[in-house]
Amino acid sequence: MRKAVAPLFVTLVGAGVLLAAACSQSSGGAPLNPTLQLPTQIKERNGLWSVGYDPNGIVASPARSWAIEPGTLRASFSPLSGMRGAPAANLRLTMNYPHERRAEILAARALVVSAEYANGRRLQWPMTGAFDESRDRVSIELPAALMEGATGVTLAIGADAQPRLKEEAPGPRYWDPKAVVWKPTGTIVPGKNTVVLIHGIFSSVESAFPTPRPWQFWSACPTRIAAAGKFDQVLGFDYAWNEPPESRGKLFAEFLQSVVNAKVSSITIEAHSYGTLVALAAIPQVTQSPATIANTVTMGGPLPLRGTPLAKPENHWRIAMMLGLLAWYYDVPPSVIDKAYDSGMVKSLATDSDALKTILSGVKAMPKKPRFVETAGTKWICFIPGIRSCNYSEETFKKVLVDGSGVELPWDGVVETKAANATDIPNPIATSFPLSHVDLQCDDASIKWVGRQLQ
Repeated sequence: MRKAVAPLFVTLVGAGVLLAAACSQSSGGAPLNPTLQLPTQIKERNGLWSVGYDPNGIVASPARSWAIEPGTLRASFSPLSGMRGAPAANLRLTMNYPHERRAEILAARALVVSAEYANGRRLQWPMTGAFDESRDRVSIELPAALMEGATGVTLAIGADAQPRLKEEAPGPRYWDPKAVVWKPTGTIVPGKNTVVLIHGIFSSVESAFPTPRPWQFWSACPTRIAAAGKFDQVLGFDYAWNEPPESRGKLFAEFLQSVVNAKVSSITIEAHSYGTLVALAAIPQVTQSPATIANTVTMGGPLPLRGTPLAKPENHWRIAMMLGLLAWYYDVPPSVIDKAYDSGMVKSLATDSDALKTILSGVKAMPKKPRFVETAGTKWICFIPGIRSCNYSEETFKKVLVDGSGVELPWDGVVETKAANATDIPNPIATSFPLSHVDLQCDDASIKWVGRQLQ
């Protein structure tokens, strides 16, 4: 285990009162016991508090691609509650991280919080924090809604695990219906009624529109899409989803232009999730002759101009928590999420963002527009199904992620139904299904409904 860096500084702020524990190095190199001073009124209101730092402390890694750095800040207290029925106060925690690990830590900027509650429940979730690089220090504020009834929290720092999971290389994909597999190379056959599939966040064409597992007895998703839409040719496009939609749209437009130039008879785009924004950014850039983009199908998209309220600046920590939960679910390294912030991708998703306005303006200015077909979901995602309930669905965190955020229900666990059925897209045909975000693109009922709209 790595030794703690001296000096170590941890703070806990609750109910507007500063609680500080300072650790320094003794001559023998072992950290001294932290001290804690607590105002009398806080003791009377919420009982005894304690806070300390364990340089060798660690919490369980939430996914294979996440590593947890040794060193945890631990705070314990009697159950938190507000005065006269008001919510508990926000808590702000600050601690140092090892200087020799700063490169790995700053590449991910990932925090993991574990909390225990008076009713016996335990929760673990990711959050964003403020990293003070000059002092090797990170701070995090835990919202009151998550702290109601809490008796203790543990803060840890995450980083990418090694080796990194393999990521699909960006570029075209070609569906081979005989081999029932996606291939990275192939030929665009002219004269074919063609569908182009594009994925959303935390996925690729291969994972968003997959082949069935050996124990599954239905046809592959691309095969069912082809049958429902009477398509003769299925293509796909992989891209780096943690980049802004306009930059990914430019790359997708180049591929669509190559499909047009191959003289296929007609083109339909079916886009899932964030891929809907990439597709909408791409289609105005395509010269549609001799083939045309006849249809654009959006499935669970945060469509212009609604985007997602979670990406507004005041909801910064909410979308970080959402993206972190999805990263755990899909086993994606935390640095991938950090890049989504650095690139401007997250900023582009905010309601009425400049990026969304540009995308919608481009679509509306098209002299020949495709037919727009939209599908939306209304069911929460279940991250870890239990025997009688769903553990770690966003519904577990509804009080925090949704209430007070500006999000309107129903939503599909990632995108509001209202956004996915956006009316600012020209003349859309739209409907919703009792499906979660990750089920929309390959559900049989959804596939068949879309196919009927395209006839």
